[in-house]
Amino acid sequence: MTKFEKLQSYALHGAWAGMPMANETDTGVAQGGIGRTIGDAVIAFNKSNVMLPLVNSKQANPGSTHVQFADYTKVASSAVGAGTDGSDYTTNTEIATAARTATISEHIVRAEVTDLAVMGNADDLTGNTGAILGNAVAAKLDADLTALGTAFSQTVAGAGTGLAISHVFDSMRQLRAAGAPMPYSLVLSPKQVWGAKGLISLTHNTALDTAGSSTTDTATARGIGMLGSVAEQAMQTGYIGSIAGFNVYWSDQINEDVGSGGDAAGFAFSKGAIGLAVGVDGLFRIETERNASMRSTEYIAVGFWGEVEIKDAFGVYCLTDVS
Repeated sequence: MTKFEKLQSYALHGAWAGMPMANETDTGVAQGGIGRTIGDAVIAFNKSNVMLPLVNSKQANPGSTHVQFADYTKVASSAVGAGTDGSDYTTNTEIATAARTATISEHIVRAEVTDLAVMGNADDLTGNTGAILGNAVAAKLDADLTALGTAFSQTVAGAGTGLAISHVFDSMRQLRAAGAPMPYSLVLSPKQVWGAKGLISLTHNTALDTAGSSTTDTATARGIGMLGSVAEQAMQTGYIGSIAGFNVYWSDQINEDVGSGGDAAGFAFSKGAIGLAVGVDGLFRIETERNASMRSTEYIAVGFWGEVEIKDAFGVYCLTDVS
């Protein structure tokens, strides 16, 4: 297993995920606990990285900080002509390509843990610090990749419009029309999945039944009317893994208040829509550095990546109201 594969495995099993990039975090305030009984630590981890396995990833070659992805133009069926037996077919069809380049840069978060903080804390302060920083770098990767979803030219729904099943099918229509290869991913915000105007709400029928045919009969609530196995899955697990041909994912890095209008920036895409360039030595690393004069240890997590939109037609921006 290569370094990159090990880092991918690490990311996908939750040792990662989300906070924005920062220059410095001082955890020296974590002193205390002497003469007290200490309970288990409660750490605010973000959701583990979502986007890494869904995009087109390529590790840079030694000596390079760029990765170039090729965008091939689809050849229409009208380019295929009829031939005559015994004659030379001379019509030439140009295979057009465009280069999409992702430039690798550093993404850094740093924390300084003092010796006194470690001595005065019954918890594994140093171990938790490393995990939290790795989690933050993974979330930054998600934030960068999900931000590209807002740039897709093809759209469904729009500001002030609630999500509908028809929007999901319309996303499928646009991706298929573009010739985008499957599998297709639908990446939504938490409110776009679990909110009152979210995906799970769409799987339940809230219509009313009438007690009889008379106009004087009282309408009675149906409770929860399930719409097939997808809705049953939602009730049993609290989540929908797939719908309308899409694998469904969610990321807490998606903006849920676009333009301060209460709209969330979800999107649907095929893998070839987005490219991720990974650094020569791997996606990220965590290092420590001793600062004797400060009686402290610095923990520095650095991510090495760059992202680029490869093929615009292979993605659909799904901006929906979640307010």
